[in-house]
Amino acid sequence: MQKMIAVDRLARPDEIILVPVERIREARIDQGIPPNNVMPLEEDFLKGRLHGIATGEMQAMEAAGRTLFDFPDAPWEFQLDMARQVWDESRHAEIFSKLLEYVGSYLGEFPESEILWSCTQVDDPACRVAGINRGLEGLACDVFEQIIRMGQKMGDPFIERAVDYVLADEITHVRMGSKWMRKLTEGEPERLEHAQQFQDNIDALFNFDGFRTSREDAPQVPLMLGDRQMDFDATLTISRETRLLTGFSDEEIDRLMKAAARSSAY
Repeated sequence: MQKMIAVDRLARPDEIILVPVERIREARIDQGIPPNNVMPLEEDFLKGRLHGIATGEMQAMEAAGRTLFDFPDAPWEFQLDMARQVWDESRHAEIFSKLLEYVGSYLGEFPESEILWSCTQVDDPACRVAGINRGLEGLACDVFEQIIRMGQKMGDPFIERAVDYVLADEITHVRMGSKWMRKLTEGEPERLEHAQQFQDNIDALFNFDGFRTSREDAPQVPLMLGDRQMDFDATLTISRETRLLTGFSDEEIDRLMKAAARSSAY
């Protein structure tokens, strides 16, 4: 079986269309809307966010499986962690598929981007877990906390508890990434620096042009939920408490927040 297969070879039913994220942004701009639904101002914000997570969980499951295959000489404990992650992500994909049904959506209503799978194209397991586990799954922890708060304000225990359940696993996945990025590069400072740079590039891509900040500093916007209006975070916030649980240092979190303030990715 070929290593590091291209994104167009991922198995998908006909109703799910893989589209490069740049094309998704361009299509949104052409329609006169922001390139990403990062703020809860659009009518389909919750559906779009849950759909993005559901497809992301599928790619995370596939990516962990590919990491097992691509690096057969990696330590046995590393392979066990990746195998556990395959199982976790399969459950997450099922949970978010059910949540899509719950909010009146379905897999395939929105396009699926290739962002997570693109991180599997690096031929170093330390970079692989830095980009996927620490970068993208670190971002997922921030996204999940936002949705949990939304569920709480909506008075919807199904969304709140389901996402909180998945968040517990994601914290473990990011922590595994922190552990193995450092363990696989012991005695190789240049390789560690390369892995950290790979993660930094992922973080910069998703900093939303300075729209990410701490929860304490996040501005509030009125949000209509059904027939009710309530204030909600206008930005996707970076959770220091959760990041510390995942193995990030205070210095790494501060660097992430500073990068968010100057990002021009969007």
